[in-house]
Amino acid sequence: MANKFIQWFKSLLIPRDKYIHLMHYELFKELNAHQRKLVADLLHTREFKAGESVFEKDYPLEVIYFIESGEMELTPLFREEGPVVLGKHQFVGVLDFFGGKKRLCSARAITDLSLKALSENDLQELLNRDPLLGVKILRACCSFLSNYIRDHAHLHRS
Repeated sequence: MANKFIQWFKSLLIPRDKYIHLMHYELFKELNAHQRKLVADLLHTREFKAGESVFEKDYPLEVIYFIESGEMELTPLFREEGPVVLGKHQFVGVLDFFGGKKRLCSARAITDLSLKALSENDLQELLNRDPLLGVKILRACCSFLSNYIRDHAHLHRS
């Protein structure tokens, strides 16, 4: 009984992490609760219906999208690939962020799609304002880009 009381009392003192769901995204896995809140404060919801265009190749990068629900199809970056389908807890825009700030492919909603959008300007400001947070996100970006290159290198070896 006393143990339950202590757990209840601790639950009053320790705030619940409302942003723990952001840890599902590779870019935010290493962030602590405070850092996840800083990111969450910058995210905006965007909704697309099945068949709608999300963005077009060569358009300026405005946001990095994080998929909450649904699926989107990306046109292939390389001729050897087919279209790429992304779903829940995946994201798109990191390659564009580091690749000249233009969209490298087009995207359309396959199903109804719910996204969180992080603007390029907000991300840049966040990286400058909080260097430790910036290092964690940039390290995650490097890991993502390294895995992407490794996964796609076999297409160009043959």
